[in-house]
Amino acid sequence: MAPLWRGKRDDEPRQPPPAPPSADPEQPRAADLVVTLLNEDGGEEEIARVGIPPHEFYGMKANAAYERLGPQHPDTLLAFRDYARALARLEGRREEALERLMDLVRLQAEQLGFVHEDTLTTAADIADLLQRMGDPGKAEEVWRSVWTGRAELLGRDHPDTLDSASGLARALEELRREPEAVGLHRDVLERRRRQLGPGHPTVLSDTGRHAAALIRCGRWAEAETELRTLLTQLERQGERDGETGLAAQANLGAALCRLDRLDEAEAVMRTVLAAQRRVKGAAHPEARNTRNNLAAVLHARERYGEAAVILREVVSETSRIKGEGHPDTVQARDNLANVLIDAGERTEAADLLRRCRSDYTRVFGPDHPLTRTAAERLAWLRDNPA
Repeated sequence: MAPLWRGKRDDEPRQPPPAPPSADPEQPRAADLVVTLLNEDGGEEEIARVGIPPHEFYGMKANAAYERLGPQHPDTLLAFRDYARALARLEGRREEALERLMDLVRLQAEQLGFVHEDTLTTAADIADLLQRMGDPGKAEEVWRSVWTGRAELLGRDHPDTLDSASGLARALEELRREPEAVGLHRDVLERRRRQLGPGHPTVLSDTGRHAAALIRCGRWAEAETELRTLLTQLERQGERDGETGLAAQANLGAALCRLDRLDEAEAVMRTVLAAQRRVKGAAHPEARNTRNNLAAVLHARERYGEAAVILREVVSETSRIKGEGHPDTVQARDNLANVLIDAGERTEAADLLRRCRSDYTRVFGPDHPLTRTAAERLAWLRDNPA
């Protein structure tokens, strides 16, 4: 299947090697540059040590491979992939990372073919980055190409193929194609369970993802049953407050809210939020998601003021971290508009919904359910002024 990236003309310049590193004390070090002094007795004495952040370390390795092996040597291409991956973890460098990965996958496809393990790995990096950058439509297309290619090359049960299917399912969820996502998550879970057994950490994590997909699909009672079974197993293994356990508890709270068991839902959400803040910190994305879900519970309980305070914080943080037009920011803004409508603050709600409708149209298209719903609520506000 043809990938999405464009080919470059022969007269277009190749990607240059990265610039030499510069000091960046905010980044965690990947290696140390050590300066030593050679003593008269032949021993060495360390006199200086400078930490090298990941993007600088991998940039130097890519430069070295470029100079030593040439721009199109397979090892040079892999070194540039490591560099692009490091860039993708930096705010403000993701566009550059995406450009380098797209140039790299084109070269790998020319040299090795698209259905090659190295090419498909780079394409998976592109799909993941597109998703993080808020473009689930393109991410879905690339994930589907990777999944198809890996299934052909490695088989449907290979771990890399299953990882691709999970990535595709996440993109489908963001596109609000929940039934397709549930089917993929279920298929991945069943295949992993057969290979690894029911208690394997990867299987437990996939169980949580499948349950979360059931919630998004409106199958709340099924999700509750699956999550309670998962939490019982995690508790037996002493992992209830681990990453998978906390995510399962948060999803259980969301299912209980949908089932209108609001006392239980609020208690679960507050317990999970306290644990996430303790373990991961208040600014962690999972804690932010739990706050969003807690606001949904408070909204359902008609505690609009409390819900609005939380959602304003979530919108502000998500916008700062992911950008004004990222789907997660738009969804948080949509949630805030819903609360404000019920709180009687309809002018602000209408302003928010106009932005949501514009962003939903840009990301998902004019006929997507989210776009249509935003337009319908705007029409209702117009016909029912405060």
